[in-house]
Amino acid sequence: MKLTQEHSNFINLEEAIRLEEYFKTLISPDKVSKIQEVASFRTKYLTIVMEDIFQPYNASAPVRTSECLGLTDIHVVENRNSYKPNEGISLGAQKWIKINKYQKPNFDNTRHCISGLKEKGYRIIATSPHTLENSYELDTLPLDKPSAILFGSEERGLSSYSMGEADVFLRLPMYGFTESYNISVTVAIVLSHLAFRLRKEIPNWALTTEEQVHIRNSYYKKCLHNGNLVESDLLQRIRSEGTKVQ
Repeated sequence: MKLTQEHSNFINLEEAIRLEEYFKTLISPDKVSKIQEVASFRTKYLTIVMEDIFQPYNASAPVRTSECLGLTDIHVVENRNSYKPNEGISLGAQKWIKINKYQKPNFDNTRHCISGLKEKGYRIIATSPHTLENSYELDTLPLDKPSAILFGSEERGLSSYSMGEADVFLRLPMYGFTESYNISVTVAIVLSHLAFRLRKEIPNWALTTEEQVHIRNSYYKKCLHNGNLVESDLLQRIRSEGTKVQ
């Protein structure tokens, strides 16, 4: 899958490599090493969609879980409820993972989100506590193509549109009287299991070499107070040199 990073449409690979070489001179070797390690484990093959989540804990914990398990981005749909994560719970994870928000007023943001994911080649997987036609469990869910896992709001679950647009359903087995897990727990269970399966079963789960360069640069910038300015100034110099050579 092609990773779409901020600036990746405007910065070519040669420029990105030169940027990285310079960024590495501004950051401690330990931070550089950590960024390189984290980028090597990042994946776009798996993502999540949270639809109309409103409780701060449930809005925050999945961000932390997703970042810890190597996702590059997640998707947040706001139709009825505003998404308000608590930074004390996410512990800064939102700094290292892209949160794509769909929050246009008087608009079907769920439709926009799902249609965009389908265009990018994702299989849409709706979570449900019930056994439905075309339902799978965590061990049997097909991972032969990129997967977007949908999680619904605390009070209503997923919307009828999300359920209708799902390609398959994911059911988590439960053995008590309670009908469903808390959403933050559900996300943790699903992602921890699928992230392990992904790296074990799918050969192309990781970012490409080019994608890793771009994402590393985005992390280097976050380690600097003036990262965007540094990037802009260096790009101007690189492109100015190229113009003179021509």
